[in-house]
Parts: sequence; structure tokens; C-alpha cells
Amino acid sequence: MSGIALGRLKEERKRWRKDRPFGFFAKPRKLPDGGQDLMKWECGIPGKAGTPWEGGEYHCMMTFNADYPTEPPKVVMTPGPTRGAFERESCRCVRVASRRAGRRLLR
Repeated sequence: MSGIALGRLKEERKRWRKDRPFGFFAKPRKLPDGGQDLMKWECGIPGKAGTPWEGGEYHCMMTFNADYPTEPPKVVMTPGPTRGAFERESCRCVRVASRRAGRRLLR
């Protein structure tokens, strides 16, 4: 595992615990020995008020690889209380920037 990826995820976890949007959750998956796997996170996204998704909670698993943060995590929607917006166990890969394609990161 990449020390850079783990170091970055530790810092991001600290910031997330101090200041996260209301209703969202993201936490590293627990290991059988009681430790945490910082490379796999369980997440939840609340449905936005005033939309068909209101009242829903959408669960996903984010899997980071050793090339994080230069490569995005793999995001898979997981079973949980949803309201029909996503297929369960489907993969969503979000690419914000691709250095190979010569794109620049938007800020």
C-alpha cells in the first residue's frame, strides 16, 4: 500500500470528522481485529429535500487504490434503504481529472 495514499486518507478522515455536511456519513470499514481499513470506506448520502429522493439514504462503498489521490476511488452503490434512484450493487466511477488526457483539475 502506498504511504502517500494512507497519509492523505488519514488527513481527510480528520477533516471529515471535524466538518461534514449534515446527514452524510463516511467511515473506514472495520477489520475483524477491530482495526480500520482506510482503503475501503462505507458512505451514506441523504436524499435532497424537495426531490423524489427526499427521505432516502443512499449507501455506497468507496475503494481507494495505492495511486490515490491521483486516481479516483471506485464507488459502488450498496444495498440499503434507497428510493429507486440507483441500481443496487452498481459501480459508479467518477473521474474528476485525467492527467493522461491532458485535463487540468478544476478548482
